[in-house]
Amino acid sequence: MNHSEIKERIHQNMSRAALEITELRVQPDPFLGWRIAVISRGFDGKSKQERKNIALEGLKELTIQWLDLLTPEEKEQEWADSVPIDCTLENVPLWPEALARSRSGSSNPEAILFPSDLDEDLDRPIVATFYSLRGGVGRSTALAYTARILASRGRTVLCVDMDLEAPGLAALFGKEDEVKDQQGLVFVLLSLEQGEEPDIRNHILRVSETDEIYCLPAGLPNANYARLLSFMEPGAWYREDRNPLRELIQILSSDRLPFKPDVILLDARTGMTPLNGPLLFDLADLAIIVFFPHPQAQRGTGELVRALLAAETRRSEQRLTPEPRFIVSPIPASKAPEVVERYQHRAIEWIGDWLSVLRDKQSRSEPIKESDITHFIPYREEIATSDKILSNQETWRDFEPVAEWLERFLPTASEEELPNSLSDSKGQILNELEFSAGRAEYQDNFLETFVETQLVNRALHPRIPLILGRKGTGKTAIFRRLVEDSEKTSIVVLSPSDLKDDRPWVINSESFTAIDEALETTGKSWRDFWLLQTCLACHLSWPGEKPQPDAALLQVLGTDPTRELEVVRWFESLLPQSQVGLLARDWLTRFDRAAQSTIILLFDGLDTGFGNEQPNRERRTKAIEGLLSLITDLGDNLKKLKFKVLLREDIWRRLRFDNKSHFFGRSVVLEWRERADFFKVIIKQALKSDRFKVLVVNSIQQGSLLSNLSSSSDAFSDYLSESQVFEIWNLLVGERMKGGKSAFTRNWVWKRIADGSNNHSPRALLELFVEAKDWEINEQERNPYQKTIIRPRALSASLEKVSEKALDALINEEFSELQELIDRLISIGRSPFKATEVTGLDDQLKLAREVGLLSIYEGTEDYVERYKVPDLYLSGIGMTRKGQA
Repeated sequence: MNHSEIKERIHQNMSRAALEITELRVQPDPFLGWRIAVISRGFDGKSKQERKNIALEGLKELTIQWLDLLTPEEKEQEWADSVPIDCTLENVPLWPEALARSRSGSSNPEAILFPSDLDEDLDRPIVATFYSLRGGVGRSTALAYTARILASRGRTVLCVDMDLEAPGLAALFGKEDEVKDQQGLVFVLLSLEQGEEPDIRNHILRVSETDEIYCLPAGLPNANYARLLSFMEPGAWYREDRNPLRELIQILSSDRLPFKPDVILLDARTGMTPLNGPLLFDLADLAIIVFFPHPQAQRGTGELVRALLAAETRRSEQRLTPEPRFIVSPIPASKAPEVVERYQHRAIEWIGDWLSVLRDKQSRSEPIKESDITHFIPYREEIATSDKILSNQETWRDFEPVAEWLERFLPTASEEELPNSLSDSKGQILNELEFSAGRAEYQDNFLETFVETQLVNRALHPRIPLILGRKGTGKTAIFRRLVEDSEKTSIVVLSPSDLKDDRPWVINSESFTAIDEALETTGKSWRDFWLLQTCLACHLSWPGEKPQPDAALLQVLGTDPTRELEVVRWFESLLPQSQVGLLARDWLTRFDRAAQSTIILLFDGLDTGFGNEQPNRERRTKAIEGLLSLITDLGDNLKKLKFKVLLREDIWRRLRFDNKSHFFGRSVVLEWRERADFFKVIIKQALKSDRFKVLVVNSIQQGSLLSNLSSSSDAFSDYLSESQVFEIWNLLVGERMKGGKSAFTRNWVWKRIADGSNNHSPRALLELFVEAKDWEINEQERNPYQKTIIRPRALSASLEKVSEKALDALINEEFSELQELIDRLISIGRSPFKATEVTGLDDQLKLAREVGLLSIYEGTEDYVERYKVPDLYLSGIGMTRKGQA
């Protein structure tokens, strides 16, 4: 029988006997059976056996370790101090119950909710318990350095030495000599247990004169300390009405201290002790587990993690589970990278196995990534041999990621300066926000949201004939910028099919096939074709009086072609002409002389215009080599006409033609290396919302905005500094991501939408915000959030759809030949994966790495042991992350 069934049966028994229950408490025994207490005035005058026969009818098979059947008066006499509480196995954060709970499954929550899953911040202080199953792994050292780092960043930190059997935290801070008799945690807890109210201020030491870092020591380890320690029974505190541990946390969180801690760090005893169970399973918001990946630690630490995931913290109104983090320490200081990697990979694989229960029960939108919640600390002799923590901040660096885990749960100074509530304007702003996602060909109001960076401005310059970039990096955006710029003149020679408009000379793959056949028949080259194509585009687009060609060409030209079929026939009639290349070159020179100013000759759509089948790709290679070869020979001789070719980077790398080096120093590779420039893509589109623009002007400190900009200025976003971009970003989508390695939303986005070569696509960024905005509108109705326009969780909730779209664009728009590899990855189902699992796909693997679908996880260029899929494509493929260190 379970807890509720036992209580129900006792109520029925007492009701049948017409005895009213004053109080009923049923509690599982920590080892076996139950503890039961029934209080009733009806027991007056009845013997113990009579009371037992009434109350326990039908419960004779129960194993009862403790039974009290009392009147209220008897209760007052027998329960002077310790009163057992009514609880279930689920409520008790002690080791026997916690381990049983993790294995039983019946009491585990259907969904696990971590503090980082909440949109709102936890009430401060955040409590983090540092724990290790085995000793010698640097647990207390990690806590002390973490405290130092947090305090140096302006946080108020209180460290509590909960290692009562081997106290030493005060010594690490160099304060051991200041600990006095009758001072410290043991004395405080026993005083609270006895109903006293100790002055907590007398037990706390200030560690630093400059930073807000404090220590509550365990006590002075002498004979009196040992005597007091023997009186402590932490297990009993969770079976009584008074709980000194919880009272302690309440006091440390109250105004009874002369300071208000942001963070409380608990240093828990090694192993399984009566005290460290509650520190992990009840008090901890974060449980920071320190271990070395030796087989001796694997099983026990795994049981701990499973128990942790079945626990419910003191913040019971939110039904939170302690959130795990892992420190792997000390990693051997080996000069052989493979030794370090072996320990790292082993630890990550263990953690992945321990957290496997989260796959079905985790509430968060984005699954936990083992490497995001794991930090590796190398062995350093200067730390291992030091008597206390070192003041050299270079030594602290190994522990900075641990401090950042905690900082994610604390508001930053800039967040606290933002408006307290957006309730009056958020809904209107969300409705006004419009993010133009998808390909640049389809974006409305393109020039109004085009972001100009130093690299983009260089790409726009007439002297740059070649612009390279991966898919989605903005090549077609450059094309549109030049075409739609009223202050510059450009002539489109070739364009993406969706931007063809009324240009019949922009031909498709079938027409290119016909042209190729004509070139083979006539013995002409692709250079000849491009000369004619360029002349035809100039002839049909010329902004003034058109220069006429030589009579030999003019005779064939006839009437201007108005349809693509007529264009192909025009080529078929011209190509057989003798000296057609020289005649076309002469005609292009005449256009150059006639030009009144610089005219850009634009070539875009080369990536897909020839088709995706293998013969089409071979034709594309020959055609592009001919075009670029022509530009190397002809480009410098033209004074006003300037070629500009936009080409995918992987295609460029495969090209082989004479004088390819001519383009070195005269080409631009579109890469988004500056985060502020990249995020301007979003900021500029968001600022098209008038209400958001007003909110920005009113919310951000005026000194940080350029004084000559008003909220109605169309150029508002063009002159923003990096700090201003990030301030506006924080107002739009928040500053912090609470889970994972990336503390800031901008870092999270930068990492998640990068491909395997760490390239970033504005298209993916815009897709993310389209999905996040829609998600936020729906979530706001159900769960209002007023701190930012889009809550940070909307980003992680939207990543899966963005991944699906990114994969679809990669395969269906560009690289259909990767489909066999994709099918193999789907069957593998996890990343990283062994290279032996994708044997026989060498060409596809090479291409996949070139286009950023895969990267090397372990091994070298010559010998790959394991590959990994970037987050951008992971969900789209349907893979999960497994063991990424």
